[in-house]
Amino acid sequence: MKTSIAIACGGTGGHIHPAMAVADLLLDAGHPVSLILSGTRDAEQKTADNWKGPLLKSGALPIRKTLNPRSPIANLLAFFKCLRFLKRQRPAVLFATGGYTCFPPVAAARFLKIPVVFHEANSLAGSAIRFCSKHFNIAAVATSFADTHEQLPGVKTVFTGLPLRQHVLDSLAKARAVKRSTETFSILVTGGSQGAHGMNQLIAPVLASLAKADPNVRILHQCGANNIDSLRPLYEGLTEQITLTPFIDDMGTAYGAADVIIARAGAATCFEIARCGVPTIFIPLPTAADDHQRKNAEALVRCGGAICLNQRTTTPEMFADALRTLYTDAPLRQQMRDAFATLPQDDAARAVADLILSIAAENA
Repeated sequence: MKTSIAIACGGTGGHIHPAMAVADLLLDAGHPVSLILSGTRDAEQKTADNWKGPLLKSGALPIRKTLNPRSPIANLLAFFKCLRFLKRQRPAVLFATGGYTCFPPVAAARFLKIPVVFHEANSLAGSAIRFCSKHFNIAAVATSFADTHEQLPGVKTVFTGLPLRQHVLDSLAKARAVKRSTETFSILVTGGSQGAHGMNQLIAPVLASLAKADPNVRILHQCGANNIDSLRPLYEGLTEQITLTPFIDDMGTAYGAADVIIARAGAATCFEIARCGVPTIFIPLPTAADDHQRKNAEALVRCGGAICLNQRTTTPEMFADALRTLYTDAPLRQQMRDAFATLPQDDAARAVADLILSIAAENA
């Protein structure tokens, strides 16, 4: 029997990509899927353009008034839009991935007595999921990290891992099979789509110094469109060794070529890195809500595959020491790769899709 499912996500890629991984599986199995986005962020545009089924752009805005004084009215209107949309679609379950964009559709779903399943990508449960779980009788919360359930007392939680889309899994599988050159030492820097300005300014002088000292060093630095001009002078004369780019389309190939990765610690980045098993220096975004990126990174530090540095307290010399340790110690790098291999490699998207369908069957 085919089951109609509604999915609410948006705001950032961290909320969109896991939702789309689950949507792909549900659609492949023939289940009708409708999608609710806020429609207010650039990160949502590609998803909206590629979506073929029923779609609602709710107009939801961040709830904190300091960010936008129009938020209360916008979110009230979004609630009524979601109410009408869900009445038309009649889904058996609403699946939501957190963030401000989920609040109006979750409220509307519970008003209509539609069960809600959440997925929490980060180690630290976000404020939207904590609030909704407390006040809206949520059916279940799937978690990426095993200990997140401790933050959601009284709520059914299922540890699934983070859903990754099949093309990402295929790319990462190829990455792990890449034969690495013994003649070069390759470093991948990735700060996500925004480019991580603070991280770039901290690490770029150190990377330039290393490249000048060792002609076999190769660096692929994804810096975001807004950081290109400020970094070019630091890498002057090193274009044969350092590739500066605003975005990387094929992250699997980039991961596969790397001996060491330097990265922010968004949930998707953490799980992709764990999948391909590359030793990593995490520099979490210090302004991330509830410091959740640091919590994400610490989970991989505990397994032995990563180092975590605090951007606010780390000096270029401290970063250079951490990088030098990995650069000079090949046995340590292999030990860190082996540590990543001990982590679960289950199909999280399948586990979440099965959870959604089981909740739908229980409430049929």
